[in-house]
Amino acid sequence: MDEKEIKKLLEDVAKEHKNAIVQEVKAAVASTLVDKEFADKQLATLKTMLEEKGVKDSTIKDIEASVEKMGVEMRKLNSEQETKAETVETIVEKHADKIKALAKTPMGQGGFKIEIPRLAIIKTQITRASVSGSTMAMRLPDVGQLPYLGLQMSGLFKHAQVDPSSNGFIRFYDQNAITRAAAPVAEGATKPESVITWIERSLKVEKIADSIPVTKEAWADVYFIQSEIDRLLNLNLAIKEDQQLYAGTGSTPEISGVYTTASAFDGTVAPYAASVVSANIFDLVANVRVDIMNSKQSKYAPNVVIMNPVDILAYRLTKDSFGRYLFPDGTNALLGMQLVESSVVTAGTLLVGDFRYGTIYDLEGVSVEMGFINDQFVKNAMTLLAEKRETLLIRNVDADGFRKVTSITAQIAAITKV
Repeated sequence: MDEKEIKKLLEDVAKEHKNAIVQEVKAAVASTLVDKEFADKQLATLKTMLEEKGVKDSTIKDIEASVEKMGVEMRKLNSEQETKAETVETIVEKHADKIKALAKTPMGQGGFKIEIPRLAIIKTQITRASVSGSTMAMRLPDVGQLPYLGLQMSGLFKHAQVDPSSNGFIRFYDQNAITRAAAPVAEGATKPESVITWIERSLKVEKIADSIPVTKEAWADVYFIQSEIDRLLNLNLAIKEDQQLYAGTGSTPEISGVYTTASAFDGTVAPYAASVVSANIFDLVANVRVDIMNSKQSKYAPNVVIMNPVDILAYRLTKDSFGRYLFPDGTNALLGMQLVESSVVTAGTLLVGDFRYGTIYDLEGVSVEMGFINDQFVKNAMTLLAEKRETLLIRNVDADGFRKVTSITAQIAAITKV
């Protein structure tokens, strides 16, 4: 099955996907010469790729059948060649009598010719050591990834779409002040009157972007580079988005992150100060949760606590005086709240909040553009640019739904009863 036959089966597939698919088909066919288990894995990888690229089921079945058929033919041919092929040693042995007779004839008076088939030369003469600097090997299609921070924040908030005609701003109203005058009233008495004022606020939609230069040849000829560049641009944006949603400063062009927006818990004031015997992280989180809900239970019910992995480890390893674990269940919940582990959180700090009161507003998805910078045109190169426009809205009146602890050690000491 040559490249033309493969592309004929892929008539309905988008042009930009064909080269990558052709390479995967060739790899699947070649894998049939290794072993059945490896060939099955390669065929499964090919099928998954075809499904992701939107190839029709009937076409996928045709390609699978062609790969299997070609694999059978290649294994059969390879087996026959190995069986029939002679080595240089067997050929020389076959002409041993002639060689011995030639050795006995006077110098210059005899001779004969031996034909060495090409296959015999390849089989016996060409070894790995004979090819200097060879990189021939089974080439794996994927690329190993360096570690990066886990992505947690985006999934904790609601998402909403910003109107394209918004001019990159969100405007909203908050209650500014309220006087609740409701009271028991005697018959015939004047009724009390409540007072409410409002304030209009605005929030700018910010931009997160990244770029990478690449030559046209690399983009077109080395198929896996395409996916690696896509992964780099999209993953880089997601990592920065995670950091911004948590700890963005709020000074444009940065998003105002939830940690920045939240007010700090103060364990030195009543009723929390010196209130807990042998306090630990669990006790601290319990106090922070109550501080959010106190007198506001009708609105806030904290549902998430976020900590650095180091502090979660300290919490889970907390023991009593007999060496028994105090919190042995290991579940990702704490006081009914989701316990989120994230390295964007600075070790020694934490945040508790009712994440129903935060909304991510997306102006657009991740957009990728290509263009020329400086002399890239004459160098046959281009720059890929990826960007995403969004913001996090926690209304001013809802900032009380979140509390941050700027020092776990200090606040545990503050609530500990001496």
